[in-house]
Amino acid sequence: MDCNEVKPGLNVKITELGETTGMMIAPKHLNVRAVGIIGIVKNWVPGHGGDVWFIEHEGSGEVGAYVFNEFELA
Repeated sequence: MDCNEVKPGLNVKITELGETTGMMIAPKHLNVRAVGIIGIVKNWVPGHGGDVWFIEHEGSGEVGAYVFNEFELA
């Protein structure tokens, strides 16, 4: 997905997972990351230049952190 198209409220599907080395994000948001998750974009992750977004997972309510190129519109 193009980083300029991402905004809060979008329904997305996680399509791939990249490296998280260097991300300064609480482990609870990194440990729940998984391919195939459907969710809603909540907000950008501070300190990551708008490239990383919090996505609330449908059903569980868990919030994972994902880079804009790891998801697409659902």
